[in-house]
Amino acid sequence: MTGNEPSPHDQETFNRLLIALLENLELPYAIGGSLAAMSYSETRFTKDIDLMFEGGETQIAELISAVESLQIYVDPLDTVLEFNLPKQLPINVLDGSYGTRADLYIARSYGLDQTAMSRRRERLMYNNPILNAWYLSPEDVILYKLDYFKQSEGVSQKHPIDIAKMLGVLGDQLDFNYLDHWAQTLGVLDLWHALLQEFRK
Repeated sequence: MTGNEPSPHDQETFNRLLIALLENLELPYAIGGSLAAMSYSETRFTKDIDLMFEGGETQIAELISAVESLQIYVDPLDTVLEFNLPKQLPINVLDGSYGTRADLYIARSYGLDQTAMSRRRERLMYNNPILNAWYLSPEDVILYKLDYFKQSEGVSQKHPIDIAKMLGVLGDQLDFNYLDHWAQTLGVLDLWHALLQEFRK
């Protein structure tokens, strides 16, 4: 591991590689996190990518094997099945040569994960060459960020900042009935309404 900070070019190369692996394995996926938030608001460089994908143990094993074959670190299959999956933790992927990384979340077959995957949308990710990829909807990006902010007990301020930027760009284009329903279900309705009230001032 070099300890070098990844460049935007390195991260793009890494992201393209992961998208290609998921598509070659025919695994339904959706980009979330800050990268998705930026695609709906303003672009900035981020040093990682969050991806949610659907798959059982066989598909997880195939994906891990494909990443390992590229000499890129990925959590071992035994660790994923015995620890990450039961605790709903992401699979860590890290290219130590460039410092590029990814968190791969395994979508649950119920709840918000199931609904969010059914609402994903294809968007332009990169030019030269053009790459279209699947993203979570803006509403689902907001909901996951609200949930992560709650889990961090208010420590990770990037989530409300990203939400505020998305609200600034998308505003009333968002499905607020959907947001209210799932925010209530996730136990983050008060937080969501506080952010929304701040935006509408």
